[in-house]
Amino acid sequence: MKKILLATTLLASTATVASAETGVTLSGYGRFGLTYLDTRAVETQVTTRLRFNIDGKTETDSGVTFGGRIRIQHTNGATDATANAAMLYASFEGFRVEVGNVNTAFDSAGLIYNAEMGFVDSSYGDPQGAFFAYASGATPANYTGVFASYSMGDFTGRISYVNPDQTVSGSTEELSVSFDYASGPFAVSLAAYQDGAGLANNDGFFLGAAYTINDAATVGLNYIDEDSAGGRVVTLYGNYTMGATTLRAYVADLDVAGADTAYGLGADYDLGGARLSGSIQSGYAGETWADVGVRFDF
Repeated sequence: MKKILLATTLLASTATVASAETGVTLSGYGRFGLTYLDTRAVETQVTTRLRFNIDGKTETDSGVTFGGRIRIQHTNGATDATANAAMLYASFEGFRVEVGNVNTAFDSAGLIYNAEMGFVDSSYGDPQGAFFAYASGATPANYTGVFASYSMGDFTGRISYVNPDQTVSGSTEELSVSFDYASGPFAVSLAAYQDGAGLANNDGFFLGAAYTINDAATVGLNYIDEDSAGGRVVTLYGNYTMGATTLRAYVADLDVAGADTAYGLGADYDLGGARLSGSIQSGYAGETWADVGVRFDF
């Protein structure tokens, strides 16, 4: 009888642990390789990053999902790996609300980073201004955000609010919105922020469109206008996949006196569970950036 009770107890305990584990997932990525920048004192350097996302969630009997995320990350140059502030959320039938260290509407716009390349995933065609985003590292002690999104079919809308310090009266808060629509080969994205990064009168606007040809090639055009960047960026980009290889290219113009036209050429090779990526890019000040390395996601 004692053996039966012991076996039953162990089985129940194991089932409880297994059930708890189904609500917690671990994901992230690693990358390592070489980067080159001709304006650095040491032009060629080893670059690494390891990121872990720890996600927990549970679903109520009514179908509402509650969850949260904490991230642990180390990038070369930092002394230690660090954890970030928590993000908590609730979602139900296409609607999602986040609180804390939230994603922001502008940073979540669907096409805004499509010109990126290399194992570091960078581009001079990215936004140049200051605005809040989900923070992988430290945030101010009383940093608080609220984010909401709704997806229905081909449409997704988002709105976010971030207060850099909710304990201080009169602090400048960021408000941002974004909208994405994708149908067949065509996609369009629109986003804007007001008082970005908690800076008064720092506003930004983004409009992007992309067209995919035969699931093998994509051509896109992005327009970004940001006060803190001092001008607008127009980026034309494209990529083409043939077998395991994807070729990438972009050209970007920054409307600031003395700025050169930026451009980049890059390539990815699918290793099956990882990718080998490289790029060479020329920036707005005429600087040359290059990188080659491996990225793997888990």
